[in-house]
Amino acid sequence: CVALGLWQGQRTHDIVEDERAALSSPVPVRDALTVEGYPGESIGRPVFAEGEYLADGQRLIASRAWQGRTGSWVVTPLRVGSETVAVLRGWVATADSPALAVPEGPVTIDGTLQPFDELYADGTLLPDGQLAAVSRPILEQAWGTPALSLVLVLAAQSPASAPAPEPVEPAVNTANVPFPLQNAAYTLQWFVFGIFVWLMWWLWLRRAPREDAAEATADSLEA
Repeated sequence: CVALGLWQGQRTHDIVEDERAALSSPVPVRDALTVEGYPGESIGRPVFAEGEYLADGQRLIASRAWQGRTGSWVVTPLRVGSETVAVLRGWVATADSPALAVPEGPVTIDGTLQPFDELYADGTLLPDGQLAAVSRPILEQAWGTPALSLVLVLAAQSPASAPAPEPVEPAVNTANVPFPLQNAAYTLQWFVFGIFVWLMWWLWLRRAPREDAAEATADSLEA
């Protein structure tokens, strides 16, 4: 029972690790997202995309920190086929940074999916044209087209930009996977069986002398 419990526990661990490994493998962004919504495991999912940036749609997200300095995030729409992806390209110190230049032509990018600032969906447009949050409704209004349902935080780009915005660390790096409760229950079950065997053995040791004594008494009375 102990051996089977340890085996089932290792199997539970292997299932979790295998599913995490599967979710950590980059997939095309359109396989993880739709305009309407996304699976819960898409947050933190590594993805890649091929398309062209739309320079006119680029927006700055004000008051964002990077290594103790205050600046802005750079969000640029990426046209992927007939769909638009909001790409958080990174951080810049000033609104006139040369790193804001948008690459021309096709690019291939890798990154991690993160949610929009849903709590600040309205009223985020500042007087200087910057945004106070990564607001999906306001970005879609500015772009004139729906965006896919999560933000792609840029990790790598080919061809690379020089200079480029400083990279932003995603809040979630790996998607969570559901815990295999059934396998965990099997693990516990085998250990319970093992405890039950020892319990029954202990009870037998306690009862056996009494039963032997009772039989001996009965035999003597019969004699």
